[in-house]
Amino acid sequence: MSETQGGTDTLTQGTEADLPVAERGAAEILADIKQLVDPQLERRLDALHPTMRGIGRYHFGWQDASGAPDPTGSGGKALRPALAVLGARAVGAAGDEPEVLDAACAVELIHNFSLLHDDIMDGDRTRRHRPTAWTVYGVDQTLLAGCALQTLAFQVLTERSPHAVASLAASVQVLIAGQSEDLDLAGNDAATVDQCLEMESGKTASLLAASASLGAHAYGADPERVRLLSEYGHHLGMAFQLVDDLLGIWGETGTTGKPVAADLYARKRSAPVVAALTAGSPASERLRRVLSSEGDLSDADLVLAADLVEQAGGRSWTQDRADLHTREALARLDRLAPHPRALADLGEVTRFLLSRTW
Repeated sequence: MSETQGGTDTLTQGTEADLPVAERGAAEILADIKQLVDPQLERRLDALHPTMRGIGRYHFGWQDASGAPDPTGSGGKALRPALAVLGARAVGAAGDEPEVLDAACAVELIHNFSLLHDDIMDGDRTRRHRPTAWTVYGVDQTLLAGCALQTLAFQVLTERSPHAVASLAASVQVLIAGQSEDLDLAGNDAATVDQCLEMESGKTASLLAASASLGAHAYGADPERVRLLSEYGHHLGMAFQLVDDLLGIWGETGTTGKPVAADLYARKRSAPVVAALTAGSPASERLRRVLSSEGDLSDADLVLAADLVEQAGGRSWTQDRADLHTREALARLDRLAPHPRALADLGEVTRFLLSRTW
C-alpha cells in the first residue's frame, strides 16, 4: 500500500493520538505472527492435490511458476491471521494455542480463495508484483484452487473448533454477496453511496470482522467480547476498504502493485467515484461523461477523471468516512478493555494499516 497522492493520511492527528503506543512496531508484530502461522498454512496445503497445492504455494509466494522456492515472493502482510491471533490475545490467550492458529489459518485461506477468484473476475494480471495465478495456470485450474482453499479452511476449523464454523460460514456468505454486488455495480450510473457502502461492508469488512473475532471465538471467549472484536474488525475493514478506494485512484504503482488509477481505468464504482457522481455538481456530470465514453480511457482521461472526482468531493468524502470508521473501531477496543500489551499491539496494527505509509 501507499500513502495517497498529496500526502493524504487516513488517520487524523486526533485519532492517531487515541491509539495506544506499542513496545514494538506493527511490521515486527505482523512479521512475528506470520512466522507463527505460515508453517501451519504450508502444512495444511501439503494435503491438497498436487496441482491445487502448486497453485496455492505460488499464490502465497512460496514458490515460482516452475515449482522452485521463490525467495522474492511475498504472501502479503498476513493481516487477517494477525488479527485472529491478536484478537485471541486480547481475551487472554497466549496466541499460539492450536485452536487459535487454526482460526488464523482458516481466515487466511478464505481470504486467498477470494483473491484467486477476484483476480479472475476483475481480469487483474498482477498481484504482489507478480503475475496473478490465473495468468500462469489458467482460469479453470485457478478457480478450482480457490475452491480447494475455501474447503480447506472449513476442514481446518472443524478439527478443534466446530463451534466457530457457523460464524465463519456466515461471514463467507456475506463476502460472496458483497463480491456479487461489486460486479453488479460495475459501470452502473445509478449506483448510490448506500449501495456502494453495503457492497464494501460485504466484500471487505465481513472477513476482517471474522478475522478479528474468530481466534477469540475458537479460544472460547465470552460472546460479548467476541462481538466487540467483530465490530472492531467491521469498522477497521470499512476504513481499510475506503482507503483502498483512494489508493485505487491516487496510489503509486510501486507500492500498490497495480497501475496508477487502476480503478478508474476499470470504471469501478468505488466509494470516491460514487460519491462524486452523486454530488450533483458540474464536475459530477463531466465525470459521468468521461466514464461513459466509448473505448479504453487514455492517460489524459484518467488524469482528468481523478481531478473531477476530487473536484466533486469524492476524495474528501471518502477520507472523512474512513476517519469515522477508524474512530468507531477504536471505540470498540476501549470497551473491550483488553490486556494493555494486547491493546497496544492492536492499536499499532490499526495505525499501520490505516495511515498507509508502507
